[in-house]
Amino acid sequence: MKQSTLFITILLLFTVSTFAQQRQSDPTTVTISANYSYSDPSLYGISAEFSKNKFGIFSQHTSTVLNISMSRMNYDNNLVEVQGTGFAVELGHRFYKTGGRKSGVYIQWLLAYSNTEFDEDTPLGHFDGKYSYWSLLNNDIGYKIKIGNNFSIDPSLGYNWKWEVAGKGDIDNIYSDNFVFRCGIKMGISF
Repeated sequence: MKQSTLFITILLLFTVSTFAQQRQSDPTTVTISANYSYSDPSLYGISAEFSKNKFGIFSQHTSTVLNISMSRMNYDNNLVEVQGTGFAVELGHRFYKTGGRKSGVYIQWLLAYSNTEFDEDTPLGHFDGKYSYWSLLNNDIGYKIKIGNNFSIDPSLGYNWKWEVAGKGDIDNIYSDNFVFRCGIKMGISF
């Protein structure tokens, strides 16, 4: 009985914080966040959101986003399974539903480049290779929840259509998906 009461209380607090967001305009802010995105490859790193930009008639609704992340990818070619690490850089715009506020419901579109390297000894010998891709179709929908004036939590769901660069070494792109879904979360501070 106590667990269900605790769960309902937490759910109510989350609901109130989600729907009781501020209605006034946000000042020009920069939000720095720690981010994690579960996908193929998974990304974890730093994100910066710049709310002031020159995007024509939509400038009240948009912000610019820069993500710099470490990548981690599992590669399985039906003979060996190896894990690689690397980096990813994403740059794009976020469009908020309500003008003047940089919180609430948004969609974002990012340009991305990722490079993951593999260097591992396996029972079948040494595995060495590089997997990289570009992406122009890298979209998310999310909800930026402001907690107080400076903190935010930012869950999102989306997809990434990867334009793969030919694999190098032991990597064959036939064993990796071009179209992947992803979910992520960011926790940040604004100033």
